[in-house]
Amino acid sequence: MKKYILILLVLTFACSDMADEQYFLPSEVFEVNTLGFSIDCKLNVLRFEESDIERLEALVGDQFVMDRSLREGFNLDRNRFGEANIKLRVRIRKKLDSEAIACSTLGIRHPAVFVIHAERLD
Repeated sequence: MKKYILILLVLTFACSDMADEQYFLPSEVFEVNTLGFSIDCKLNVLRFEESDIERLEALVGDQFVMDRSLREGFNLDRNRFGEANIKLRVRIRKKLDSEAIACSTLGIRHPAVFVIHAERLD
């Protein structure tokens, strides 16, 4: 019986990725405004409040961009939040390199954040 339990435990841990970094990344809540879709990746462009820039960059990293308040919302529902000028409360985390998508490179590319949850405020 002990042998079967030991085999079961080994299989359980062998089949799960203990280093799955997605579940250990910090996340925070921000209030943002939508600006519509980006030309390049067709992701929602989010404008963060100026007062939140330091907190945003501490969470997802400070990347060289022309406007530090703009980010693309990866994993944000296009049908519900695709219009411009929608006020949202979003929980975000840093987007992993493994979550990258192919883009057209036709327009300006903003750094992306992974949206865990979003809700309308207006």
